Amino acid sequence: MKTFPLLLLAAIVLAARVHAANPAEDGEFRDPFASDNPAAATPAIKISDPLEPVNRVVYQFNDKLYCWLLRPLAKGYRFVAPTPVRESVDRFFANVKYPVRGVNNLLEGRFKAAGIETARFVINTTVGIGGFFDPATRWKLKKQPAGFDQTLAMYGLPTGSFVMLPVFGPSSLRGTVGTAGDMALSPTLYLDLPSGVTIGASGLNTVNTTSFRVEDIDSLRAATLDPYAALRSAYFQSREPAR
Repeated sequence: MKTFPLLLLAAIVLAARVHAANPAEDGEFRDPFASDNPAAATPAIKISDPLEPVNRVVYQFNDKLYCWLLRPLAKGYRFVAPTPVRESVDRFFANVKYPVRGVNNLLEGRFKAAGIETARFVINTTVGIGGFFDPATRWKLKKQPAGFDQTLAMYGLPTGSFVMLPVFGPSSLRGTVGTAGDMALSPTLYLDLPSGVTIGASGLNTVNTTSFRVEDIDSLRAATLDPYAALRSAYFQSREPAR
């Protein structure tokens, strides 16, 4: 049982790091105020990091968790689990996150998007056998990404300064609140499941996600002399439009 907490810690670290460097489609940050004009000028990104000395220490701690634990786990898992299996697992966990997308689409006033997400959940849970398959997309019901961070941005809350959270990884003042809001909508909080099952599922989710992106993360770490600064920049780039 002691393996589960360690797996979860490392899993959350990389989940946050992967999202900042290469956001997943399911968690795509949608700018509610972005211009549709591709020729529109893109303002320079302003990065606020008053806690940089502390953030760098936390980054080193998180990075060691990735290098020593999660990366070997993800590579070993990828070796034994074929791509179709890992894709099905990814779809299952995306389906489970329906409450986050559904509620936040409603909070943003995107009622059609919330309806589409509800239809996707019903179809994929039934016809898609618990979400392991995605017939809804084939039926032209596309994903409608939404999260509490995005919702706060829509209501005008600025991104705030950069924060490197222990275990959870890169964030901001608004992003931290957004993460807490999304966690409050997690179905696992309201299901009477054994703690080992909940923690194990969380670990599997992130190890599975990481198995697709080990090379991307390694490239990010190898391509710069300052991975912390690169990760910080990537995070703000993924959030910049709503600021």
